[in-house]
Amino acid sequence: MAQVGNEKNMRILFLCNRLTHSEVAGGHRIIYQRIRHLANAGHHVGLLSFVTQETKEQYQSLQPFLTELQTVPLPKRNVIVRALHDYWAWNRPAVFRKCYSKEMMKKVGEMVEKNHYEGVIAEFSEMGQYVHKNPYLPATRKIISCHRCVTDSYEKYKDTGKVKWRLYLKSLPQIRDLEKYEFEMYRSADRTLVLTPQDRFTMQYYAPDLSISVASSGVDIEHLKENPSIPKEPIVLMTGYMRDPANEDGVEWFYKNVWPKLSTNQPDIKFYIVGAEPSKRMRKMVKKEKRIIITGKVKDLRPYRDRARVMVSPVRLGSGIRTKVLEAMSSGIPVVSTSLGMAGIDAQTGVNCLIADTPELFTRSVEWLFTDRALGVRMAKNARKLIEKNHAMETGLQHFEEIVKSVIEE
Repeated sequence: MAQVGNEKNMRILFLCNRLTHSEVAGGHRIIYQRIRHLANAGHHVGLLSFVTQETKEQYQSLQPFLTELQTVPLPKRNVIVRALHDYWAWNRPAVFRKCYSKEMMKKVGEMVEKNHYEGVIAEFSEMGQYVHKNPYLPATRKIISCHRCVTDSYEKYKDTGKVKWRLYLKSLPQIRDLEKYEFEMYRSADRTLVLTPQDRFTMQYYAPDLSISVASSGVDIEHLKENPSIPKEPIVLMTGYMRDPANEDGVEWFYKNVWPKLSTNQPDIKFYIVGAEPSKRMRKMVKKEKRIIITGKVKDLRPYRDRARVMVSPVRLGSGIRTKVLEAMSSGIPVVSTSLGMAGIDAQTGVNCLIADTPELFTRSVEWLFTDRALGVRMAKNARKLIEKNHAMETGLQHFEEIVKSVIEE
């Protein structure tokens, strides 16, 4: 294996389940930042990604940072085949099977062999299957970037009490195999990356022997300061990729448990749900609420953050660090969040955010910020100082680069 130091550039191939570009949010935003950083540092970066209906502009936003871009159509499953995979795991659990493509398997091997990539980074656990027991993959360093532990996510989902009998029926035949398959996959990699120390603790609970590094994300503070200051409106804001079950669950929990009392006590309040691919179920749920606005995908979140008085992160599922929370805190908007929503952020409730895990406390926290403007201003200033000190994007990306170099050098 070639040695890599500061004097030598690396050749790194990223694998992604959706095309990452300048307009994405959440976990895919982290990937875009990583690719851009490595490219600007002089390394050779390739990307192999599943795609659906991306635009020409989205492809163009990636071109300056890539030496190679290959794509594979996202797999489409026949309904009968999907049902079979749901009830019978075969050689991989359904959550991995739905993202499986033999074409992707072959393409990974072809790209590594042709362009001599020294390392492959599989972003998201589902993409880890393409560096695990891939018969087409030549010898190379393998890194799996685990944005969420699938096994632990299922356990959290069960704890919400939303797992109905049909899902139990689907899951029982393969839930035991899920943990076995997932952690065997992580063990086969040279390094597993997580986003927070809490995630590392979770992973080592299941597998104490894993080689894990924390590669936290950060935010582009200067970019978030570019918008001019405008008057705040009585808006509660929630952002994110709305197809994500964690965000969909968060919207439903907020709507059913917080919104009724909040909207009664604050007659002028509006709730903005901003993010791509909101489900039909979500739209139907809030259809009769004139003060709830679902925007769908937007090109720039900053105007919405600038207008909002409070940002909420009522998440109960998933793991990792919430980039949307970091961006809100950096943008000067006070945040009300569950404990899980603040994971990986060294925040203090009452100082730079408000943390609430019950409907009653969550409602009171949002109302408090609406009625006490001075508190909101003070909290927002403290939050920005925290982000500038601990979560600047460059610091996190330099650490990520150092981790990748150390894996290549081993």
